[in-house]
Amino acid sequence: MQEKIIAAAQMVSFLLMWVFVIGITIWIINLISISVELNDVPGVSLGISLIAIPVFITLASILTYAYFGFKKKENNITNNSSGEKK
Repeated sequence: MQEKIIAAAQMVSFLLMWVFVIGITIWIINLISISVELNDVPGVSLGISLIAIPVFITLASILTYAYFGFKKKENNITNNSSGEKK
């Protein structure tokens, strides 16, 4: 039971991380479109977006890779507890 609760909490945190990243990306794109509509110079918004969007996506991707990599390794260890070599 405790393992299921931990797995559910991990999945919720994983999904919330991606919701955050997608939300930040949409927000920054919205800032750029509003600055273009208002005939403002979108320099600051573009500068922020060139740094922030790739950084957030990269960090979320690394955390996703680590999460599923550890999960896969954990499953291999659990399935290989009989002493068989893979």
